[in-house]
Formats: sequence, structure tokens, C-alpha cells
Amino acid sequence: MKSVEDFFSGKRILVTGGTGSIGGIIVKELLKLDVDEVCIFSRDEIRQFRMRKTINDKRLKFVVGDIRDVRSLERAFEDNVFDIVYHTAAMKHVVICEENPIEAVKTNIIGTQNVIDLAKRYKVPKLINVSTDKAVRPYNVMGATKFICERIVLNANYTSVRLGNVANSRGSVIPVLIEEMLKKKRISVTDLNVTRFIIRASDVAKLLLKVARYAEGGEIFVPRMKAFRLSDLVEVLVEYGASRLGLSPEEIKVDVTGLAWGEKLHESIIDELEVPCLCSLLDDFYVIKPKIRTSVVQGKHLVLSSEHAEFVSKAELIDLVKECLDTLSFFNVV
Repeated sequence: MKSVEDFFSGKRILVTGGTGSIGGIIVKELLKLDVDEVCIFSRDEIRQFRMRKTINDKRLKFVVGDIRDVRSLERAFEDNVFDIVYHTAAMKHVVICEENPIEAVKTNIIGTQNVIDLAKRYKVPKLINVSTDKAVRPYNVMGATKFICERIVLNANYTSVRLGNVANSRGSVIPVLIEEMLKKKRISVTDLNVTRFIIRASDVAKLLLKVARYAEGGEIFVPRMKAFRLSDLVEVLVEYGASRLGLSPEEIKVDVTGLAWGEKLHESIIDELEVPCLCSLLDDFYVIKPKIRTSVVQGKHLVLSSEHAEFVSKAELIDLVKECLDTLSFFNVV
């Protein structure tokens, strides 16, 4: 069986949303390998311009367009022969999707269908859709649209990967709270009892490469993630983060606002109805194959909810906060 490095050798890859947080992670990891070409498709020309400036690699190609506009997307497929598509373009912010449900549908559902239709038409062998734990028992617009997105991908016999909170990605909880603490000397949280799955960006990159290597089509890969307690994160931000920002812990006010509409106290990563469809493929993944109803994964070994997951330690949270602060310092934000 080929290694991940050998598998990607000579491959031509499309990354939708390639200038976003997760898309950018994938692009940088792919360029470490002997790929033939990486094509970035996104609607943000400013981010594309910046990426051109920061990554000097002739294998990188850029197409400005919107997955909601099938014609602009088609131009990318017409001009290239892709071996793999990573689909990361999406509306991901829960509150924004809640306030703009039609726009969320256009991007996450119709946009995904456009990507799938073209991938099938141009006979792309593998497509990896980046999904979210909010697609499990969806309670908000974002989760509902990503749930349907997963079904679109499965029906086309392609692959999805469910992620939790990607630590320090754009718009994720740690940088958002740090920015508020810096600007307002305040941390606003919905409920200190909230728990969330969390995964490092560096782990996401490696896992997504591994998924492409092992994907057969028609499955959902679920990385085995730890979780964090929001109360622990707030404590670390106040006790450690404040001093790094030149503030004293006593200055920081913690506001507890209550759960927003559509927000859960705990997230699920696998639905109970999916348990009979679980099969063991990789040590660091659960794999759900809806067309196979014979589970080889014992229920006692499953972690379905962030409430019952192994929690990251305070030391690990401090490391994640330090990583975020170091990045912000590099960009002269703090």
C-alpha cells in the first residue's frame, strides 16, 4: 500500500475556499509534497493576492470565483484535470447563518451541489468535504445546511470529514476571546459549562491528507478528538493570557450571556443511529459507512459527545493560547 507521500506524488488538486483557515492549512501541507499542481478557488481576491506574496511556488494556481456561481466554478474544471478536490468553502459562523439562512443554503447546500455535479461530470476520482460536528443532530441553520451537505456528498459516493473546533483558526473561540480581552478588557461567553471538541490545525492538515489516501467513497471520517471546557479556557485566558497582553487578571471582566439561539451546551460527533454503520479503518479515525450496517466498533469505546470526551489539560490550553498570542504578535496585533 502506498504511503501518503507516494499517493500524492504527481497529483493535481483543487481546494475550494483555499484562502480560508482550513483551506489554507491544506494548501500549505500539500505543497510540502511532490504534487503537480494545487489550484485555489475562492471569492476573496485580497486573500489570494496575499497568498501569492507569501507562498512563492510555481505549482500554485489561483481562480477567483464563487461556488454559488456554477459558471465561475466550471472554469476551474474546464482548464484542469483534477485527481482530488478538497471542498472547504462554506458559511461556518453559527450566528451569521442563523441571521441569514437563505445565504447559508445558497453556499453550503447549493454551492456544494455545484461542486459535486462538476466533480462527477469531470470524473474526479476523490472529493473530500470538510464538515463539522454541528451536522450531528443539527439544532441551528449552519448545522442543518452542513448535514444536508454531508448527504449530498455521500449520495455522490464521495467522502466527508467531521471536525470540531479547529484551534486558533480564523473566527474560532480562542482568538475571538483574546481579541475581546485586548480591546475591551472583557470576555463574553454563553455558558461556562459548555464543552467543545478541539483539534490542532497541524493535526487537521495531516489527517486530511490521510483521509484522501484511504477514502473509498461513501463514508464519513471522524477524528478521535479531545474536548475542552469553556470554564477551563476562560480561567487560562484570565490567569495566563491577560499578563501576556500587559493586563492584570483583576482587570478582566467575565460576562456570561446565556446560550444563543441554536447553540448546544455540548456537541455530538457521531449520532447514535450511525453507530451500527461504524467500521474500524484507522487508529485515529472513526469511519461511518451508511451502506454497511455491521459495526465492528464496540459501544463502550465510542465517544459520541464532547461532554464525555477526554478533556485537554490546562497545560495544553495554555500552549494553545500561547500559540495564538505568538501568531498575533507576529502580525503586530498585540
